[in-house]
Amino acid sequence: MDYGLDGKIAWITGAGGALGASIAGALAAQGCVTVLTGRTRPSLEQTARAIGEGGGKPADIVPADLSRRDDVDRAAAQILQRHGRIDILVNSVALSTFGDFLELTDDDWETVLQAKFMGYMRTLRAVLPAMVKQRYGRIVNISGRGGRQPTPAHLPGCSANAAVHVLTKGLSDIYAKHNIRINAVAPGPIESERFDKIAASTDAVTAGGAVSTRAPHIVPIGRKGLPQEIADAVTYLLSDRAGYITGTIQAVDGGGTVSI
Repeated sequence: MDYGLDGKIAWITGAGGALGASIAGALAAQGCVTVLTGRTRPSLEQTARAIGEGGGKPADIVPADLSRRDDVDRAAAQILQRHGRIDILVNSVALSTFGDFLELTDDDWETVLQAKFMGYMRTLRAVLPAMVKQRYGRIVNISGRGGRQPTPAHLPGCSANAAVHVLTKGLSDIYAKHNIRINAVAPGPIESERFDKIAASTDAVTAGGAVSTRAPHIVPIGRKGLPQEIADAVTYLLSDRAGYITGTIQAVDGGGTVSI
């Protein structure tokens, strides 16, 4: 299926992780030129190799730490210099910070908020002027189900995801007139090492007395999702086929969110 993405310049942050790598691969399969950003070059090189082996266009690697404004600004400037434009931005950062609320430190909270919410804010601030100038932009922020339905052991991440939802909706309203669509995808439990840590930590906190009305890994569809299923949803939202969709928080969670 042609999504109208061939030749687009797509910047994917968190591209060394399971979701980021899968999203980068899906976009490369659609003909995008992918630019991979993350904190560690080896993981980005692994994603780039997988894209090449899958027949995608060669990926560009631009390491950066989203918790540092100078890193983000440098990366955006480098991409614009190399490719002349940034058509797509996908933010896909996830940090594994778990624990009982009373035991989490200020640094625990600060690390998550800086890397995810503030990191997303920095990349958005870096690309939006160029997208306005070119009258084209497609953005998807990966959040998480916890932004709507928090789990006791993962409150820093859940809070960051909720903030990402507000940022996504607010900016989508401002920039729609510039032909820039901004959405978020909120995954539920996904097959990955990170999710196994979430489940184990949540079980431990619940056993210690925290109240959880629903285990995070139990969903009506009866299984965990696959990274490719998140990538498929992201690809659709970025495509011309989703031309009337902006400002949405799209749950991809097996029906696990307890709300309408």
